[in-house]
Amino acid sequence: MHSEDRVYGASRPYFGFSANQNPGYFQLNSIGWHRCNDKYCIKRPNGIALHTILVTTKGKGTLEVGKNEYSLIPGTVAFIPRNTANSYYTPKGGNWEFYWIHPNFGTTEQFLDTVAQKRKYIVKFEAEYNCQQKIESIMKLCANKPLNYELLISQELGGLLHHLALCMCKDLEPTSLSERAITYIQMYFSTDITIDEIAKGLFVSTAHLIRAFKKEIGMTPHQYLMQYRLHFAVQLLELSAYRVEEVAAKSGFYSASHFISCFKNKYGLTPLQYREKALINKG
Repeated sequence: MHSEDRVYGASRPYFGFSANQNPGYFQLNSIGWHRCNDKYCIKRPNGIALHTILVTTKGKGTLEVGKNEYSLIPGTVAFIPRNTANSYYTPKGGNWEFYWIHPNFGTTEQFLDTVAQKRKYIVKFEAEYNCQQKIESIMKLCANKPLNYELLISQELGGLLHHLALCMCKDLEPTSLSERAITYIQMYFSTDITIDEIAKGLFVSTAHLIRAFKKEIGMTPHQYLMQYRLHFAVQLLELSAYRVEEVAAKSGFYSASHFISCFKNKYGLTPLQYREKALINKG
């Protein structure tokens, strides 16, 4: 990754990602990191055409939206909707370190337009959600551009934006146990998570979780988890060149043989047969 020294401090920026190749993906216009002194000040009296996300890691910044002023301290995430007048800066005599994200148009913009309706500018992510690590992972993909990097960025950015949306809605709308379980599954499906661990994470018994989930969703948490993993695997088979073993691992299956068995039981085809059929249909 490259860095730039400026009068206000240091920066690691990445710019100019295309929004045309895969319009269904979550995409970036720019992303980066700043370490700023009190010479840093951004003023946007008319806002900009892109949504802005600021994640503070050290020091303190100040955000002004309308007549309201917000302190940006470590652990806070600021969301500034597009076309919203705002300014943000480092207070006099201080220092501020933060990441910024400008998601791109299309799918990402539509998703964040919905989030913006909550009219909430500052949220806190849960301590166990390592936001900084997620952003650094995206920046590494931007720098190295590995095979299928657009898909990988979409996955990482999509997860981050969904978590932002959930945190913004947390204090505004009550959620049922099954909704919280679904969120948990969507965050950890690619790991070897168990239903017992999901129940523990939601502070309920496994039996209670299973009963409530089946009553509200019509299937057990395990059935939903497997369905979600298989749906994710289908996207990888259609949109990436990963080997079957890699698709299995990224989708949360403990072995390729288990993945193949579950996939064939669900779709009537092996993963390779499904990929070949998808390629023929696209051609």
